[in-house]
Amino acid sequence: MAKKAQQEDYAQSLSQEFDQWERYYTHGGQDPFWADGVNLNLIRNHIFYYKHKIEETMKPSEYPNVYYRDEPPEVDPRYMARTDEIRKNAAASLERYLADPDYKFLCRRVESINPKQAKQICIRNVINYAQGLYDAIKRDDLVTMRRHERAEGYLKSFASCAEKVRNLKPPENEQLSMFGSYDGDEEEDEEELEW
Repeated sequence: MAKKAQQEDYAQSLSQEFDQWERYYTHGGQDPFWADGVNLNLIRNHIFYYKHKIEETMKPSEYPNVYYRDEPPEVDPRYMARTDEIRKNAAASLERYLADPDYKFLCRRVESINPKQAKQICIRNVINYAQGLYDAIKRDDLVTMRRHERAEGYLKSFASCAEKVRNLKPPENEQLSMFGSYDGDEEEDEEELEW
């Protein structure tokens, strides 16, 4: 009985791997560091593994129908699904970042914050999200661009970091300017970012 259940598990797993390969090939994955091609080839290896397990545990007359499906081809490890969609979404996200009031506030304030405080609140890391996306678009780095398809998480980071900056206390012995407050909400002229 246990052997039969294991054989059914292999058949079901094989079927799931074929389905997953098709989904990745058409829609892509969400891996933040690897292109879809790398993951597609990994799934392909899983397909070979489950076919081998079926051969080990079953007689040829017992092989499930899914066993006879052709293995998917090996793909270029750099392959990415939805390339045009990823590029379009990344460009839209970059526009949102650059227009975001919290992002603009952080860019204006970054140089005036005490280095120790700046490091504690990770302000440079946060504002570099936009720079990183800009660079990825220039290099056509689709894996990085895909991480930015949904801008909301990054916009929340801008808002959270801006809140921390607004709540900073001036370091001891630092004098406040009589022309501006330490919270940095004074209006400044818009300036073009130079990357």
